[in-house]
Amino acid sequence: MYIWVGCKLPESFETQIRSICLEQNKALGLNTAAFSLPQHVSLKISFPSQQHKEILAYLEAFLQKQPPFSLRIQSVQQQGNILWLPVEENETLRQLHQQLDAQLEQRFGIAQHEFDKCFLFHSTLFMAEDTDKLSQMRTALEAFPMEQTLQVDTFLLGLSENNLPGEYRIVRKIRV
Repeated sequence: MYIWVGCKLPESFETQIRSICLEQNKALGLNTAAFSLPQHVSLKISFPSQQHKEILAYLEAFLQKQPPFSLRIQSVQQQGNILWLPVEENETLRQLHQQLDAQLEQRFGIAQHEFDKCFLFHSTLFMAEDTDKLSQMRTALEAFPMEQTLQVDTFLLGLSENNLPGEYRIVRKIRV
């Protein structure tokens, strides 16, 4: 099993950004697999483990102790074959990421992934092999104001058999 942990963006923001994306996507036909999960910011790279029940219990207990916090979404950006909304790093996000990495390694032997060493906080909109279509989507989305500060009060835990986009299912919602 692969385990994923993230913080859920507010419903009002999700509705707004997805309606814009889906309207713009009518002409492009990009894969919307990223929309199979709620709009979110991952807190670390997903990782495999056979101890998923124990890890999920630990993560739930850890996240329940976290207070709500704010984050700032920045304008749309393309990173290779991914279109995302960068999230301005703040102390809360960085501490959550570092604590999760450290505790998962100490408690469960989950080694830090290479991407976690220079983790970039973001909220994915689209992934596609056709980077020209992604560029067209980025240009279309630049017309809409994306930058805003959002309040986070819910964490999400997910599982996947194969670690593929669109294959994750939410197994816990943790409201703080």
